Amino acid sequence: MKDLRRIVVTVVIASFSVAALLGIIALLGPGDFGDTGAKVLLTTVIVGVESTVALCLLSLAGHRWAPLAAAGGLASIVATAAAVTLTWGDFGWDSAVDELLWKSFGVGAILAATAAQLSLLIALVLRPGRAAGPLGGLLAATGLVAAIVAAMAIGPILLETDPGGGYWRAFGVLAILDVLGSVVLIALGAFGRVRTRVTEPPGGSVGLTADQQQRVLAWAATHGTSPDRVVAAALDAYLS
Repeated sequence: MKDLRRIVVTVVIASFSVAALLGIIALLGPGDFGDTGAKVLLTTVIVGVESTVALCLLSLAGHRWAPLAAAGGLASIVATAAAVTLTWGDFGWDSAVDELLWKSFGVGAILAATAAQLSLLIALVLRPGRAAGPLGGLLAATGLVAAIVAAMAIGPILLETDPGGGYWRAFGVLAILDVLGSVVLIALGAFGRVRTRVTEPPGGSVGLTADQQQRVLAWAATHGTSPDRVVAAALDAYLS
């Protein structure tokens, strides 16, 4: 899984680096900044956004919620393909094809953005070996609100209707709650965790369960180190 993550990160960085280079060339190249230059610059933005979404989704690599990231990855591919096609595909299509592309872009972008948001929050709160605690309830509530916001944004795109002012007022309230929940989770999850101090009486000892010992031994064997070093590194990382 780490090798796959490394490969994906390398591809993402390389892709955006190439796109950024082309964008700079388009901006600084000789002559007027014409239609082609604008398309190159817009493509750079599209690839940059897709790269950011991909990195957010990668935070769930190896996690039990990895299927959510996979679904978000598929949605982001659809959105990116539609956006690039709309940018460069001046092929005189009929209105039905253009409409399908715009709908694909809108729905795909919303689903990908929601999956990226939830991937970051889940990776931050539901860390392996740590209890979610009170943040688990807030994460569930924020995830539910985010899903409702995404559904409310997708509905008018697919139905091609304007639900009216009351609908968009409710959408705005839920979107604000979604952002608020995300900010609180990031603030508390990253900076506000309170570690419980466990005091042992004089002469007390700390032991590992059989499952924990097997995990330590397997990690040490895989990475060519000793179990003592694995435990010491884990302790240093937790207390730092």
